Amino acid sequence: MKLWAIVGEGAKRHERDLEVQVEGGRIYLESDGEKIAADVVPLPDGESYSLLVDGRSYEVAIEEDASGIRVTLGGKTFAAQVRSPLEKVLREVRHAAPADAGRKLVAPMPGLVVSIKVAPGDTVTPGTPLLIMEAMKMQNELSAETAGVVEQILVVPRQSVESGQTLITLGAPK
Repeated sequence: MKLWAIVGEGAKRHERDLEVQVEGGRIYLESDGEKIAADVVPLPDGESYSLLVDGRSYEVAIEEDASGIRVTLGGKTFAAQVRSPLEKVLREVRHAAPADAGRKLVAPMPGLVVSIKVAPGDTVTPGTPLLIMEAMKMQNELSAETAGVVEQILVVPRQSVESGQTLITLGAPK
């Protein structure tokens, strides 16, 4: 499973792309070319785990809060958010988008159109779901960034699309 993690806060914040596999009581983690294998055993409190990595034992506690999770390892606690890699791609596309990007829904990565939630002539507001796209074995709802009227739907369900391909165009709101 591929994940995107945001670890730490403020100046100590950094991001990592992760590949995680779980087989029985063993977890395999790969990040930035570094591979780690660990035996994982949940402890009786239900919130802590014992990890055995390269013959060394670690106790890890994990708590959920409104902003993500807090991990305590070796007496140090740090914040983390674990997200879909698609969210990272969407953020990058949004930040690099031209001024008219809100008028076009483009595929953030290669994938497959699962369903279309609007029709030409529909009025949408920011956040209105426009279509469902499957990428990296995950279904993702793509929504309008701005208010407008659906002008064109340039794809059909079950159609494969490329990264950057325009899927739906919006006109000015009425």
